Amino acid sequence: MTKKIIMCALFAALIAVGTRIIIPTPLLPLTLQTLMIILSGLILGAKTGALAVSVYVLAGLAGLPVFTQGGGLGYVVHPTFGYTISFILGAWLAGFLAEKLKPSILNLFLSGFAAIILIYAIGIPYYYAVARWHTGNILAAKTLLMYFVLMPLPGDILKCFLAALIVYRLRKFFPAVFNY
Repeated sequence: MTKKIIMCALFAALIAVGTRIIIPTPLLPLTLQTLMIILSGLILGAKTGALAVSVYVLAGLAGLPVFTQGGGLGYVVHPTFGYTISFILGAWLAGFLAEKLKPSILNLFLSGFAAIILIYAIGIPYYYAVARWHTGNILAAKTLLMYFVLMPLPGDILKCFLAALIVYRLRKFFPAVFNY
């Protein structure tokens, strides 16, 4: 139990740090958050990985400035909050698939990539809806595709590959770290 609490706190902190490493773009800042989200699922497993991300999200909603542009309950109406919520499910999915599949680099990569697809599937519509409702900004499909898929996808694919390599090596040298 103590190990689980420590790992949840560690990964919540890593996600917050990953949030601060930013490549600014006009609509959606690119960060290392997704790498940390995928690692939390792949290393901690579905339940504990999702719990670690939930700790991060709750810390941000409680007012700690751990989100890309601050924190607090008002962040719920920020267009990028859909991504923040989807991180919990993404970590769960990456962990769930990693628990079920043979631990190869390819399977770990695919587990992370499935999480990315889920994050996009929740984050993009949320961004569109809140931007339209909250700011009156109606984004064209071409803009959504460019800024929310084509720009971040190469980096997210690289992050999935990097996470797969890290986890594959960790499993080999530190098997006790893994909860599954």
